[in-house]
Amino acid sequence: MEKKKFKMPHSYVIIFMLLIFVSIMTYLIPAHEYDREKNEAGNTTVIVESYHEVEGEPVPVWKIPNFVMKGLSKQADIIFPLIVIAGCLEVILSTGMFHAYCGKMAMKCKGKEKIFIPAILLIFAFIGITQSTNKFIGFAPLGVMLAATLGYDAIVGVAIVLLGVGIGFSTGILAPTTAVAQDLAELPAYSGMWLRVVSFVLFYVVTAAYIIWYGERCKKDPTKSAIYGVEGVSSFDVSGTQVEVNKRHPYVLAVFLISFGTLMYGCITRGWGLVETAVCLFWMAFIGGLIYGYDPSTIAKNFVKGAKNMTSAALIVGLGATVALILQSAKVLDTVVYGLANMLSLFPNFLKPAVMLVMNVIVNGFVTSGTGQAAVVMPVMVPLADVAGVTRQTAVLAYKFGDGFCNYILPHASALMGFLGATGIGYDRWMKFMGKLFGIWMLLGSAILIFGYFVQYA
Repeated sequence: MEKKKFKMPHSYVIIFMLLIFVSIMTYLIPAHEYDREKNEAGNTTVIVESYHEVEGEPVPVWKIPNFVMKGLSKQADIIFPLIVIAGCLEVILSTGMFHAYCGKMAMKCKGKEKIFIPAILLIFAFIGITQSTNKFIGFAPLGVMLAATLGYDAIVGVAIVLLGVGIGFSTGILAPTTAVAQDLAELPAYSGMWLRVVSFVLFYVVTAAYIIWYGERCKKDPTKSAIYGVEGVSSFDVSGTQVEVNKRHPYVLAVFLISFGTLMYGCITRGWGLVETAVCLFWMAFIGGLIYGYDPSTIAKNFVKGAKNMTSAALIVGLGATVALILQSAKVLDTVVYGLANMLSLFPNFLKPAVMLVMNVIVNGFVTSGTGQAAVVMPVMVPLADVAGVTRQTAVLAYKFGDGFCNYILPHASALMGFLGATGIGYDRWMKFMGKLFGIWMLLGSAILIFGYFVQYA
């Protein structure tokens, strides 16, 4: 009898297995809490000296569905805009405009494909300086399309969008969570920018080099692809790039570019979120569809098609939020933070910034909200940093790296699982690509933080 090969479970199954594990841990981890208060800036912070035991409220396995529904409800302002965004992009995709221009780009870039990866990655990295990756889940199919046009696999397409925005956000040059963490550390908002800019450049170069290495390796030998032979992954028929540019395509492209420019302007200057993004792209789809000659029913038909394709990925966003809800309900999150803080004293001072990074990665596994993580971690880390001779600015950077980069390996991170769900890439296939890069990121981040210790980064 032939032995069956192990098959990675569906993303939903992975998250439910994680939820069951977390549920069990709520019985094993003692319940403790810090008291909390709001500072002058209105940010919630913990009172370090107030750590105390409280009556635990373990979450039984059979109550997990209750928390799933709460998670879906809590993330509704992300889930529904994502579905709308996907529907709107499908309207534009259905015109064949992207197919036509991707074909022209492929012809012009022949022999210069290596320039494509760093160029697109840099565009999204700059966008990520002020934006979070959640907003760009709907753009995952576009990344796959661009990559396939130049002969790369779907993982390259996801990486140039997801990791591009991730680099910009995680290095925290102008990220909102950077200002929150600095306020909690009693530092001026966005101070110490020079090392964050250096970090941005270093992480960009390393990531671009890794994706190029992977992409070219798979081009030469498709069996090296992490998704080789895997069914269900989003594909883009390269023969479809032979679509000719018709007289209406330039107008549809103009609508797309104007809409994207308006979106970036609104996000950067007006603080637009996912709701405003969805509204902006709604008008893009409506106007672009009419310009292409679609009647309202055809626009609606294509919108529903795109929205349907995003439903599974959008629901994962709600499932991912359930982990934090269970831990908060059981009152064990602060226990984890306290235990990690005590472990810090075991290491020599110059290594403590790197250990802080690891600690923030662990905490981010429990609470994926950047602001929520800052509220718990920074008040605990700041006094420990002061005692160890680690500058508060270095502690903030350790938090920012930890808050950002592990979001691209966690099986319940909403942005990652949203991208994978939208493109049909299995979590195990992604980790086959991402595992090594994450290790490189951790080593580079640790080196930067240790450098910050020796130069007394302030």
